[in-house]
Amino acid sequence: MKGENQTMEQNIGELSKSEAELRSIYKNANGIIYTLSPEGRFIFVSQGWTENLGHEIDEVKDQLFDRFVHPDDIPVCRDFLESIMTTGKAQKGVEYQVRHRDGTWRWHTSSGAPIKDEAGKTIYYVGLAADITVRRLMETALRLSEEKFSKAFRNNPEPISITTLEKGLYLEVNDAWREKTGWQRYEALGHTSIELGITIEAERRNLMLKQIMEQGNIRNFEENYRMKSGEIRRFLVSAEIIEMGKKPCLLCIHKDITEQTRSQEALRLSEERFSKAFNASPMTMSITTLRDGRYVDVNDSFCRVVGYSRGDILGRTSLELGFWVNPTERQKVLQKIMRMEPVRDMEILFRRKLGEERLGLFSAEGIDINGELCLLNIVIDITERKQAEEEIKYLSFHDKLTGLYNRVFFEEELKRLDTERELPLSLIMGDVNGLKLVNDALGHQEGDKLLVKVAKALRKSSRHEDIVARWGGDEFIILLPRCDNITAAKVFKRVKNACQHIDDLQIRTSISLGMATKRFITQDIREVIKEAEDKMYRNKLLESRSMRSTFLMSLEKTLWTRSHETKQHCQRIQKIAKKIGQAINLPDSELDNLRLLGALHDIGKIAIPNNILDNPGKLSLEEWEVIKKHPEIGYRIALSSPEMAPIAEAILHHHEHWDGTGYPLGLRGEKIPLLSRIIAIADTYDVMINGRPYQKAVSQEEAWHEIERCAGSQFDPELVRKVIEVFADELLVG
Repeated sequence: MKGENQTMEQNIGELSKSEAELRSIYKNANGIIYTLSPEGRFIFVSQGWTENLGHEIDEVKDQLFDRFVHPDDIPVCRDFLESIMTTGKAQKGVEYQVRHRDGTWRWHTSSGAPIKDEAGKTIYYVGLAADITVRRLMETALRLSEEKFSKAFRNNPEPISITTLEKGLYLEVNDAWREKTGWQRYEALGHTSIELGITIEAERRNLMLKQIMEQGNIRNFEENYRMKSGEIRRFLVSAEIIEMGKKPCLLCIHKDITEQTRSQEALRLSEERFSKAFNASPMTMSITTLRDGRYVDVNDSFCRVVGYSRGDILGRTSLELGFWVNPTERQKVLQKIMRMEPVRDMEILFRRKLGEERLGLFSAEGIDINGELCLLNIVIDITERKQAEEEIKYLSFHDKLTGLYNRVFFEEELKRLDTERELPLSLIMGDVNGLKLVNDALGHQEGDKLLVKVAKALRKSSRHEDIVARWGGDEFIILLPRCDNITAAKVFKRVKNACQHIDDLQIRTSISLGMATKRFITQDIREVIKEAEDKMYRNKLLESRSMRSTFLMSLEKTLWTRSHETKQHCQRIQKIAKKIGQAINLPDSELDNLRLLGALHDIGKIAIPNNILDNPGKLSLEEWEVIKKHPEIGYRIALSSPEMAPIAEAILHHHEHWDGTGYPLGLRGEKIPLLSRIIAIADTYDVMINGRPYQKAVSQEEAWHEIERCAGSQFDPELVRKVIEVFADELLVG
């Protein structure tokens, strides 16, 4: 026992001798040097500990290292210490977290070696530690990048980015970066901050990169960035060079300090009386004295909006310039300012130099200029915006094509007027006849013109208090409040007459009408609408026969007016086609269809422009393509009429050739309808012997020889042979 005590005293003596020397080393060491007793209690720590972790040396000395190490890392540190103490050999490379005085944790790496006595027994441990927090952050960031941004990286409250060192291309950004800048990840990756417009101070950016290249990192470098929205914000940037895929990259952590610097910036602008930022502002800004409204300063935007030069404005009052259209509005502003209340977005009328009145949003706040109370004014010209809003409001209640009220507005008005006070409440419903025909034959532009003319007729025929609306595609409705059945019938008659006198359309149209009246409040208005609708459809059925007859006559008249198909030409074709049909024993029903086809086979030409139909010269390829559409147009027109539907296919194919070289579908042989083959012969013969603007007339004999020559190519050879055998003489004399 006595021998052990002597050994201990000797060890302590040796330690005391080294103390002064150790203290000198610790004091001057750049890193963190420390010594631990075998049980893990600090004997000495260097000044680097205080500089790195904030703890004073006296707070650390004699304390177990467990007090400062993260609980999760205590076992590994204990194992590390025990290994050194047990083996008596130096160890290196243990990493652990140490608590900073402010409560945060920093990463350290330690290497250690035992200090032995003369007997070779380890009496304490000397360690050298280095702060690897930044390195661990880099490693974590890289790991997160490889793992496609783990939860920890994405949820970091500070914006973080990784860029290539050479070109500055974004390799990765976290969620905070996206939220702050407004740029999405896919928009940023592969682009530079300059390409995205984020970097706005190129020289300052270059300075930061230069410092990074020299030092390997940078801390708290102030820089302004532009967000995607255009807003400029200020950041503290800390950056470190890291390796990704064996290539040097730059990891940047950004701290937004915009809010804490804005007050300073605002104060600077105030002291400098609206510096360059004021003059360059796109907002219309001015400063006027509160006492008499005299202009002290204005920016370029203000001059541009009001139309005066800066020299014209300064020193004059807003009243002298006539800025305020309504002076009482200025008085309201002054009253609020005197009560120390700011003015926000007050709608005003202001006047420009040439007298034009504009609508603006006016904001104002009192400021001190050299000891005098003044107004800082901002005016936003909202004239166009208001006009757009009014247009949107108009379109939300009106039909864009006709200008009448739309169905949505009508439904709302119906709810408002469906009251006992508005009884009797009458309704007139109308359906435009022939709209589909006009659309198919002449195009939707002509159909739109028809609807506009009908709408104009309805409006003109109705009373001032009536509500006229477009109910559907070709349907209209009129709501007549406080209108009995007799008065409604007068309006009904006026509408009917007005719609029968739309004379400037190429195809005759009409309107079918139905009327009903709600007399008692207990009646369901929907049933009244249905009654008017049912009457309208019955009226449509009753008029359909006479309408169809008028329709056919209108088509023939339009065809004769718009093309070179004269009435005489159609009659001649009908006569020739009838003879051919009788020669091949067509039934009477087909002969009737053949007669109708002879008159209307070229009905599609009513939709072909006159400049093409009247062209006496050779048609261009584009013009010829337009001409070739007339069989398809005629087909659609025919399908819209029960009387013409049986000849629709024959109209579509009357320009097909026997050998398949015709149009529009290139049918050949007997796939071409028989009536189409007959009309093709009759039409060609009549055109050749009577001529056209683009073709001289020939003799009957020449015409017939040409038809015979084209048998088998253009015409049905058997049909041509039959005609020659049986009716050649009669046909030649017409």
